[in-house]
Amino acid sequence: MSCSSNQEAAHSTEDYYLNPLTFSGKGIVYRYSAVNDPSLPDEIWHYRFHEGNQGNFLRATMYTPSGEVVQQSIERVTRVKAQLLSLDLIYRDEHGQKEIATHISQSSTFIFGPIDSVTQTVYKIEYWDTAEDSVRVSLTKRRTLEGSTEYVISGEPIAAIRISTVEKLETETEGFTETTWFGTEIFGQDYGLVYYKKTISDEFVLEYGLVEIMTYSTLQARYLDGAH
Repeated sequence: MSCSSNQEAAHSTEDYYLNPLTFSGKGIVYRYSAVNDPSLPDEIWHYRFHEGNQGNFLRATMYTPSGEVVQQSIERVTRVKAQLLSLDLIYRDEHGQKEIATHISQSSTFIFGPIDSVTQTVYKIEYWDTAEDSVRVSLTKRRTLEGSTEYVISGEPIAAIRISTVEKLETETEGFTETTWFGTEIFGQDYGLVYYKKTISDEFVLEYGLVEIMTYSTLQARYLDGAH
């Protein structure tokens, strides 16, 4: 854990969205656990930052505790913003692993600037869910910066920013349904995402917090070796 309560809070949101440990080697791996429901599985995310002639890119891969990949994304990172370039969903059926490449019609995932500024970003993805009867799915996610806060990791408070989120899920087959989820995200300075809460319904709330940071080699040894 690189941050401590003695660290001066950064003034740019870039220092909260990006973790310097992703900038070299094979990146860093975060394990998030459900805050209030131990029956929910952990979420394991591998973050890597790549610099090149075509730009700077943040790659994120989500794994299940059984070592299966369920989502991959790539963001282009500039001095002023992060922009979603691709997002693929992965699932398994009786025929093996399948990938769904989404179409991105709006791509803004994060704006970099003063933490006391009012910024809002929107990205929208669309895809056909072929796991069932060709359901067209559209997800729009809106992030609004609320300002600075603190978050406690390993008993120590760290500087953080709070984001409010609104996600609209639309599905279309023979009919049309629309669902809206409201939530909160907290990004810690030099950590990135450390906490999120998403209200799916009155009875079902997803709430996850960062509980462990590990190397990619630890991820391989613990989760991927022998994964099917």
